[in-house]
Amino acid sequence: VMMLSVPLYFAAPGDVAPDIEQLMRIASLILTLPVMLFSAQPLYRAAWSQLRVGSIGMDVPIVLGIGAAFVASAFATLSARGQVYFDSVTMFVFFLLGGRYLEMRARQKAAASLEYLDRAIPLAAHRLTRFPGSYEVEEVPAVSLARGDLVLVKPGEAVPADGVLVSGE
Repeated sequence: VMMLSVPLYFAAPGDVAPDIEQLMRIASLILTLPVMLFSAQPLYRAAWSQLRVGSIGMDVPIVLGIGAAFVASAFATLSARGQVYFDSVTMFVFFLLGGRYLEMRARQKAAASLEYLDRAIPLAAHRLTRFPGSYEVEEVPAVSLARGDLVLVKPGEAVPADGVLVSGE
């Protein structure tokens, strides 16, 4: 759509024949229809859900804006008068959906990192009750460890708290 609009932006008045200009407008209308009918559906759904709960978020004015620009451009195309904004509508939808995609990816990465950290920190610890005479342990929540407690960390286990190595490797 932008490729059809750029020549009209840079052409001096009268450089493009009116029938060619109208052909470019109609082609832009046809190419913008799938964007409005299919690609912008996530925006429509988000705006509708906001209106259903009685709030007006970012999506409602966006949908009103792209809808108004599309209708005005379609009217200008069909009447062969005025400016068309199909390129702006298409690019705006593209950038919004692209931004939402990048935001979703960032949230997924953050959630995966938090999940990894959650798994890396053990919930329980093996507190030694009679060290050094015995390696008898009691399982306690890791958050209940206090300064001076001795903890047994088995091979492959995560260390449940900061500490100093007393015995072993």
